Amino acid sequence: MPETTKIQSVAILGRGALGVMYGDFLTPRMPEGSVYFLADDKRCTRYREQSLTANGRPCSLLFESPEEVNKVPDLLIVALKGPALKSALQGIKGLISENTIVISVMNGISSEDIIEEELGTHRIVHCVAQRMDALFQNGMLTYKNFGELVIGLSPEHKDIPEVLDAVVDFFNRTEMPYVVDENILHRMWCKWMLNVGVNQTLAVYNDVFRRVHQEGEARETLKAAMREVLTLSQKEGTGLTEQDFRDYLQIIDELNPDGMPSMRQDRLAKRPTEVDFFAGTVIQKAEKHALPVPVNRKLYDEIKSFEARY
Repeated sequence: MPETTKIQSVAILGRGALGVMYGDFLTPRMPEGSVYFLADDKRCTRYREQSLTANGRPCSLLFESPEEVNKVPDLLIVALKGPALKSALQGIKGLISENTIVISVMNGISSEDIIEEELGTHRIVHCVAQRMDALFQNGMLTYKNFGELVIGLSPEHKDIPEVLDAVVDFFNRTEMPYVVDENILHRMWCKWMLNVGVNQTLAVYNDVFRRVHQEGEARETLKAAMREVLTLSQKEGTGLTEQDFRDYLQIIDELNPDGMPSMRQDRLAKRPTEVDFFAGTVIQKAEKHALPVPVNRKLYDEIKSFEARY
């Protein structure tokens, strides 16, 4: 994409909390029809029939199947849950061109690699969605904090600065809250460390944030799972430090005590979790370095066990 080209159309993949939040934010800030959700025909029919609200007000979003879209999107925002990623990408493969820029707001550190492999694109801006508290249930999106997107180019993508420039220009035009981070992989590993700890622990203990705010077995499990990521980071060269560990533990301690992370919500709804993006990836990477990660192995086994009982 030439430097002078502006992002004029946005496709969103994933109609969950973040997808709806960003779709609701961008739709009134762009020309009619230029922001749309991609889904197969069956899902489009279902989504169009369901009324949506955002913080209590009606939320009107556009849903299109890949066959209905007559123009390649300039930007694709991927806001799926991990288990749905590969099949969803395969369904839109023919729609994404070599000029489409892709941003993933998904959890974990591996969605960008999967997107690059499945779509055959190098035009990826790495991203961390942070500081939001969006919840989406029964067509109702609620949030107090919209948060911000932290964006940057990984070392493998530094040769395409014009892609980041285009996203920065787009975010400025639409007033999307964002921060550019020169070391985006470090930031992604920080959030991954947080999620490996809090998401998985509260899924296993089947409880709210208050459980890990208090001293006890659950909090020790959370800290131990995070420390395994800290050690792994030193082997992988992604630079996590003791200060990062303390800072992100503090972030967990400031979360609403009565709230819950997405994996605990998945357990309550009997949905597949993102354990493969968390403990599964920890285990896979640790094996390369012959690094023991017993806490994440235990969390992985326990989460797979309750998933099997759905």
